[in-house]
Amino acid sequence: MALVISDRVKETTATSGTGTYTLGGAVTGFETFTANLSDGDTTYYACTDNTDFEVGLGTFTTSGTTLARTTILASSNSGSAVNWAAGTRTIFCTLPAAKAVFLDASNVTNISNLKLASGTTVTAILDEDGLSSDSATSLATQQSIKAYVDAQVTAQDLDFQGDTGGALSIDLDSETLDIAGGTGIDTSGSSNTLTVAIDSTVATLSGTQTLTNKILTSPVLNTSVSGSAFLDDDTFATATASSLASSESIKAYVDAQVATVDTLSEVLANGDTTGGNNISFGDSAAAGTDDTLIFGADNDFQIYHDGSANRITGSGSDGEIKIQAHSLQILDNGGNVQADFSTNGSETRLFYIGAQKLTTTTSGVDITGSLDVTDASTTRTNIGATTLTEASDEATALAIALG
Repeated sequence: MALVISDRVKETTATSGTGTYTLGGAVTGFETFTANLSDGDTTYYACTDNTDFEVGLGTFTTSGTTLARTTILASSNSGSAVNWAAGTRTIFCTLPAAKAVFLDASNVTNISNLKLASGTTVTAILDEDGLSSDSATSLATQQSIKAYVDAQVTAQDLDFQGDTGGALSIDLDSETLDIAGGTGIDTSGSSNTLTVAIDSTVATLSGTQTLTNKILTSPVLNTSVSGSAFLDDDTFATATASSLASSESIKAYVDAQVATVDTLSEVLANGDTTGGNNISFGDSAAAGTDDTLIFGADNDFQIYHDGSANRITGSGSDGEIKIQAHSLQILDNGGNVQADFSTNGSETRLFYIGAQKLTTTTSGVDITGSLDVTDASTTRTNIGATTLTEASDEATALAIALG
């Protein structure tokens, strides 16, 4: 419980001997202990019969209304409990001189122990610059605290190190730690705040930057195409699906491939057959009305559809072969037909031998013009043929021989 000191608390007591006081009620003009203390509280008291006295710390009990003699501070019995004789005395709350705080002649207050509402009891205030006592019950003066702290700060360093450079230190009372930026890093300080930021030379996730002389090991484009490398391969020998080609290597490869087609000098659009050796894709007025493929103008090979027949034509200064609907023709360099194997409907078959045209039908063979054989005898001999006269003579001779 608590130590309670109250004013104008006085009662009578008839207790004799050295035991616990039994309180007998308030003296006129004063209050009782019960009105000011709770059960178990302590208070400073004085008891006297106007001859003997006793001052001490007593413990109050509401049951029986008693005050025990817990500690004797001073008495007429040499500081011990007074052995009271029979009779009535007064007992009251007081503040003993031994417990009073006061200024001496030098205006100094001497306190043997200082304790606030809670915490450690303080027994001294020391002025030690080195705080050598290291006491848990002593306070230090401002001067000794400053002297000790300054000495410790002077003796202390801030140890640190970076990724390179090894261990470093800063003397806290004489040196300043400088946090400097490096490549792409700026530092700035303001209002006790140090800011570390990247500068404009660093590429960020957002924004637009220009990269110069950079190697991208695994780039992923916004078209979902990924590449492990940008290659400058003029021959496209690597030919990987995860590599991008430089414009220089693309040009070199295409130029090399085009250079190997050394018989085609140019490409003309829409079937234009003028010029030298050329390629034409598309409709051509010279070769047909649509679906035309022409190689060359002089030595040409043509595939086209002229609206009525599908044709494959090859021509040149040395002659021409034409394969078209229902016919095969061989022409000389003047465009004259030298051999013609054709169909005319379902029955007619036409072909040429030299300048002579032979037509075969279901009814016979028609030779237009004359078949000129300048040396019939030689021809007959070469083929082993027999003339009609020779055959008649041989038949007559055979009949005579047989009788």
